[in-house]
Amino acid sequence: MNLQQLRYVRALCEEGSFVAAAGRCAVTQPTLSNGIAQLEAEIGRRIFHRTTRSVSLTHFGLQLLPGILETLDAFDRLRDTARRLDKSNASIHVGLSPLVGIKLAETLLDEFRATHSDVDVIYREGNLEVLCDDFKREQLDLLIAPFDRRSIPPGDHMLQSVCREPLLFLPRGDDTITWASVTQVELKEIATEHFVLVPNACGLAQVTKALFDEQGLHLQRYPGEASSYAAIQEWTQLGLGAGILPFSKLSSESRKRAITITRDSVPLTITYFALGKPNTVPPPLLDDLWTILAAMENQPPCPQLSELPGRQTIHSRDN
Repeated sequence: MNLQQLRYVRALCEEGSFVAAAGRCAVTQPTLSNGIAQLEAEIGRRIFHRTTRSVSLTHFGLQLLPGILETLDAFDRLRDTARRLDKSNASIHVGLSPLVGIKLAETLLDEFRATHSDVDVIYREGNLEVLCDDFKREQLDLLIAPFDRRSIPPGDHMLQSVCREPLLFLPRGDDTITWASVTQVELKEIATEHFVLVPNACGLAQVTKALFDEQGLHLQRYPGEASSYAAIQEWTQLGLGAGILPFSKLSSESRKRAITITRDSVPLTITYFALGKPNTVPPPLLDDLWTILAAMENQPPCPQLSELPGRQTIHSRDN
């Protein structure tokens, strides 16, 4: 018998289905089913009635459930107490999308680090899908990344937008005459372009597709795939396709040919969010962290639209 098996029982009772319970616990359905079966085998009694259409507690399971919930609650209280007492080794594990990067993360958390010098901030940058799984498994306390509504992990969490920055269009390098005098362009006017994308390991491809979907536009992709933001800029310069990148990922040379993307004359931006797990960080620490992050929404450290010169007049591409 172990705590994970007890968590499976609680999730199955509250969700009412193996699929939903497995999703909540961030495991596969067979893993959850096997965990409960092993617990029942160890106890020697059935905890659940199972049919093809439903699952419910047996009479034995109903009697056992209060003890299971009490055990899990006691463990949570013990864990929270230990974290509050162990101030000298307090830490916050932060997952970062590669699109966010360490410089922005350090800017966002600079005030928190200054006021909590005894707390270690431990970063992990990597594939966004893997980071989301780690976040669901409570291996990360905070996740900073771009999200659209479809990509936010399910479950109990706090969500706060912390920063936004402009999205810019990189035309093909062999099409310089067409775009020579253009400083702004509507998204619908570049829908005929074929775009070089990176793998959706950072969230950029998914957010870009969502922008096109919202306007009923089809995102046409270059058949290949670049490995980095620098590669996108190089490939577009060579004329292999067009690109869409945030301001911060453009080199100084690429910024000279980048064009602000608008929708109904309003510049498009990409938003970065912070996701927090309320039960993995001591409440006082989380409150301080979240207050600081919430303030960032009104004073974002990302490049502002005012930093982009010559963006006041909209020029449309000639068809």
